[in-house]
Amino acid sequence: MFNVVNLSYCASFIDAEGHIEFLIRPKKNGLGKIYNTHIYRMEVCNTDKEIIKGLWKDFGKQGSLFNRKPRITEKGTLTKPQLVWNISHRKFYRLLQLIYPFMRHKEKIKKTREILKWVREKNVNK
Repeated sequence: MFNVVNLSYCASFIDAEGHIEFLIRPKKNGLGKIYNTHIYRMEVCNTDKEIIKGLWKDFGKQGSLFNRKPRITEKGTLTKPQLVWNISHRKFYRLLQLIYPFMRHKEKIKKTREILKWVREKNVNK
């Protein structure tokens, strides 16, 4: 379904324009017990909305798209409106497995390895 060109393009776009997040946060359940919750997600945004829509469609319309409103810069000018693609958890894990071999940005590769390792270990312990 996915070809090397699409995967390498997506990986390079995420390397350049994307944000990968992997957090471990304490969370309280309904009984008051505190436990660690793991959050892993990606966000890619651009003012060229067709590029983001294309990436989203190429990967099976996984995740969600939303329009980010223009913001005021330090100079007092407005930024251009952006389209944002968010994807998290299992859907993001599947995407990471596909694009990982094509990634180049060292920090994003490090986070990707952490996510892939954590999810594999979590699934083994089930």
